[in-house]
Amino acid sequence: MSHEINAVNVYSIEEERLRFRVIIAFNAETSGQLGRGAYDVNIPIPTSFTNSHEYSSCRIKCENFTASPDSALATPCWGDSAGVVLKQQAIELQLNTPTSQTTGSYVSTAAERSAHGNIEVSGFKQIIPGQIVNIGDALTWTLAPTSLGWLGVISGGTGSVLSANPFGQQITMRFIDPATRLPIYVQNTAAMGPDNGRYVAQFEVEMVPSK
Repeated sequence: MSHEINAVNVYSIEEERLRFRVIIAFNAETSGQLGRGAYDVNIPIPTSFTNSHEYSSCRIKCENFTASPDSALATPCWGDSAGVVLKQQAIELQLNTPTSQTTGSYVSTAAERSAHGNIEVSGFKQIIPGQIVNIGDALTWTLAPTSLGWLGVISGGTGSVLSANPFGQQITMRFIDPATRLPIYVQNTAAMGPDNGRYVAQFEVEMVPSK
């Protein structure tokens, strides 16, 4: 005999109106900006809730992230601002939206090891693990050097952090090597330096009443 329980999710319209999805897409090759691990974007105001003194804070997290090179680029890599090719298992995604709910301890040198870590506090930070996937090369989905992209592997249980309201603001999205703390971005191993990346990030933002 089956004993399945039928569960029904009950949503409040007032609560759902406070939840927003923000998508940021940046083509560093053709945007006319240097990029190189730091990208300035303006976040528009979707409703009056996001432009009210009654909602000066929000809970925010990154839900999805992808990075890819130019369709014809056969030798893409993550590289840092010093032009070093990296075997990058994860990036630290940062936003310059103020928050006091993040902290970190990082060790990449002997001095930092002796000091038990280079300490950083505040500012939105989220680790995005990643894996290489086939995204096609604008001609076919057949696997080839020019058909590879980097897909962020984000756990559904990743929690959000309390942050300042980003709507109506210019924010900076940064990609940082968690260990070295240097900006990183998609480069060409055959000609390191220029930013060859196309980046797409999706954030969940939930407004929090000021009282």
